[in-house]
Amino acid sequence: MQKPALSSFVHRTVSAAKVDDTTNLEGSQQVCCQPLIPRTECCETAQTLGERIRALQILTASLSHAFTSVEVVRVLVNQGRSAVRASGATLLMKTGEEGGWAIAGVAGVTSEAINVCNIDLMNTRFPLAEVVTQSKAFWFESHIDVLRYYSASAAREALKECRSMACLPLILERGVIAMLHLTFSEVRKFNGEERAFILQFTAQCEQALRRARLYEAERLACTEAERNNRTKDAFLATASHELRTPLTAILGWSRILSGQKPDPSTYVHGLQTIERNARAQERLIDDLLDVMRIKTGKLRLHLGQVKLSRVIDSAIDSLQPLADAKHIRLQRITTAEAPCVLGDWDRLQQVMWNLLSNAIKFTPGGGHVMVHLERVGPHVEIKVTDNGAGIDQNFLPYVFEPYRQPDESASEGLGLGLAIVRQLVELHRGRVRAESSGKGQGSCITVSLPLTVASKTSKVASEAVITNQTGAPVGA
Repeated sequence: MQKPALSSFVHRTVSAAKVDDTTNLEGSQQVCCQPLIPRTECCETAQTLGERIRALQILTASLSHAFTSVEVVRVLVNQGRSAVRASGATLLMKTGEEGGWAIAGVAGVTSEAINVCNIDLMNTRFPLAEVVTQSKAFWFESHIDVLRYYSASAAREALKECRSMACLPLILERGVIAMLHLTFSEVRKFNGEERAFILQFTAQCEQALRRARLYEAERLACTEAERNNRTKDAFLATASHELRTPLTAILGWSRILSGQKPDPSTYVHGLQTIERNARAQERLIDDLLDVMRIKTGKLRLHLGQVKLSRVIDSAIDSLQPLADAKHIRLQRITTAEAPCVLGDWDRLQQVMWNLLSNAIKFTPGGGHVMVHLERVGPHVEIKVTDNGAGIDQNFLPYVFEPYRQPDESASEGLGLGLAIVRQLVELHRGRVRAESSGKGQGSCITVSLPLTVASKTSKVASEAVITNQTGAPVGA
């Protein structure tokens, strides 16, 4: 009775096994029938990835040897163009002017395209504004997309070979500071991988530019510190000499007058020499104190109505003996009666004294120094002109800086006179400028001060009387 049951069990097991084998065979056939990724496509993808990695390695190595912004730009437009296989590259850098841009580097770009780019920069067109405001890359995958931004016939002619374009911002701490325009002579479909590669390349360029700017800032700071140290050393040497010179004369004549009783003429001459050198030393010390007061903001102006003609006459009277000693003709020329200005009488007289003494100092014997006073629109201009040594063109931009001398080995004084003039004039809301055709051609210093309106003058002058220590109208 058990044999039939066993036979039946074996028959069912074998049948089930056959069914399972058939099922597995059919499943295997279905898997084998699915399409496989072609081997050539995998090889091409791996080759493209390898080329990109090598391009980034070469770019990184080149950027590591680029220390200045100019060197970084050169690497960026040349090797960057090769890395992304672009036909042309143009880098635009932000200038110091607000909203200003300039072409910093180009590679593989025609002169016609450069001219088109310059025109767009002046007109602030093209994807320039969008890239800056949105701080993101713009991709143009067809020639039609490119021409949407260029309607002019000249632009279209210059970009007729451009089939695709990428506009990439270079962003530092203060926003977009540069833009890289890549042009392609063939149509490029910027897929996700290619965009990621180009953006990675852009990120490396941003880091290189940031490093170059830090390097240049450090070099500039070091250069400025070295120049300041040299200026400080020269100033200390000059200050000690200038302060010692009158002190030597004072001590010498003091010993003479305190010794054997001198004759009356020698006694008077000695006293005059002591007084003259003491006043010279006093002026040097006052100049130093004025510079420190201006720097610390502690210099106060006692304002009132000042007649500039009287200020000029007072300065000329005090310096006339010095001009006569060198046979220099000192003259004031007034084209019209100049109205009053709002200012500090003593400080404006100090401005005129510094300008005239400086002109007399650098004018040879027999020369002339003229002071022109005239009204120019809403301002009054004072021009001090001489036919003296003149100012070198290279030194002209620094003539009003403190402690600066055109020739430290031959110049006298502390180099503070014109620096104090500029500071005092600016405190009066005026401006000062220097002009000269060069050495031996004389010079002209122009001071421009704003005129005062009668109603405003009376109001401000009445308030200024409180700080006027003399209690009298200034310039009276």
